[in-house]
Amino acid sequence: MNPQRIYEQYRDDALAALITAKSYKTFVAMPFGQRFSYRQKEVYENVIQAAARRAADLGSATREFDPPRRTDDTGIAAAVITEEIVVQILDSHFFIADLTNENPGVLLETGIAMGLKANTAIILITQDHLSDLHFDLRNNNVISYNSPDAVEIIAKAFIACARTFEEQSNSYVKAVAASLTPDAIVCLKWYGEQQRFHPGQSLHAGVAGPIFAALNPPPTAGANLEIRFVSATRELLQKRLLRTDYNVAAVAAGDTFGMHASALGWVFMKQMWGYERRAE
Repeated sequence: MNPQRIYEQYRDDALAALITAKSYKTFVAMPFGQRFSYRQKEVYENVIQAAARRAADLGSATREFDPPRRTDDTGIAAAVITEEIVVQILDSHFFIADLTNENPGVLLETGIAMGLKANTAIILITQDHLSDLHFDLRNNNVISYNSPDAVEIIAKAFIACARTFEEQSNSYVKAVAASLTPDAIVCLKWYGEQQRFHPGQSLHAGVAGPIFAALNPPPTAGANLEIRFVSATRELLQKRLLRTDYNVAAVAAGDTFGMHASALGWVFMKQMWGYERRAE
């Protein structure tokens, strides 16, 4: 298992899916079975699920909250930390961990979450007194659910996570926009406009003329538009807003090559210009 490789492979599609999702998803890491006074079913239903429902009832978040899910809800073998679990963590808006008894599996999943997600997307809870936790854990914001108002406190933590996610996703799009050159923006905007009527239209060197002809003022005569196009699309590829599309023997003349917006590129175009993704 290599969380970094998984992150690099899935991060863009995961981020795009989280930004465009209609509701918030939460992945739960918690001990299974019973130990001493610990009753996992009661904690899962009466604390974690109840807190998510309460967060939805408060109506202070932009979207609804899906019921939190743990590994046995997804059909994953809970005894093994598989790559699929890492992907589930990455594909969830929030991660909540019950650190009671410092279960090794929960600690491992929590470490993975801390490596893949922002701290503001992680909620840590425990049945025990915080002083019973290892100092590396208790130095984080850990909520004890022994108190009678624990569900309300955790619900407000869910809402705080949701607000921060919305702020960070909007800031991300603005930061990407601020880092792009005018040529890159022109190329992506032209692509988005074309998709409304011609979903199969790709970006390739042959469309450099029509793209830059729309500039005001238009390029001077003799300007090497293909060089500008290559530079702009390389920039968009580096920002992961485009993906390459190479097809072997797609036409009678041979192979075809073009570029299409990635899932993240479509998020960017929707927030910038309101372009909706259509089937290619």
